[in-house]
Amino acid sequence: MKKGIVILLGGFLAGCSLFPEGEPPLPLYTLKSEPLKQTHDLKTSIAIDDPISEISLNTQRIAITPSLYQRDYLADGQWPDRLPKVVEEILVESLSERWGGTHVTRNGAGLQTTYVLFSEIQDFSLYQLEAGNLEVRLKIMFKIIDFQNRKALAARTFSEQVPVNCLSMNTIVYAFNQGLHTLLKKAIPWMENTFSEESSKK
Repeated sequence: MKKGIVILLGGFLAGCSLFPEGEPPLPLYTLKSEPLKQTHDLKTSIAIDDPISEISLNTQRIAITPSLYQRDYLADGQWPDRLPKVVEEILVESLSERWGGTHVTRNGAGLQTTYVLFSEIQDFSLYQLEAGNLEVRLKIMFKIIDFQNRKALAARTFSEQVPVNCLSMNTIVYAFNQGLHTLLKKAIPWMENTFSEESSKK
């Protein structure tokens, strides 16, 4: 069974080489924000800074980690933009839906803001496990900055692992989307608690 999965997985790998001239573009797969219950607890404004990542994730290519010291990319699809930009769109959409669009802006929009949300994508990859199974792993660090006083209020890293039961692009991307939404469901209450604690000090 393991050998069969490795053979199939080989068809999804493209490596880091450039496409030959005239190669058709890869199909685009994107992530979608999911409905979040709106709250009116946020009494201030927050700007979403551009997420950062290591160079192997700062690409349109969908990453796969076949071994501990190796990173490759799927050959049958890619993100519509660099991964940090795709994640930024989800953050803006999700937090706007949660807190209301008037409270959430993009950093650099020229509007006054109280807090800035900094994020670092540390992992966003499909893994091939020793048993031949596949899973998506996500790891994102969030840091809340007091913009007016130029100081960090809190930072925390959230991670998720989602099994991939079927080797298809739709299933793989669905696992990424499910993992990111589950991660945000944990991160958003932490952000709200940070805001609440900071407000109680004033």
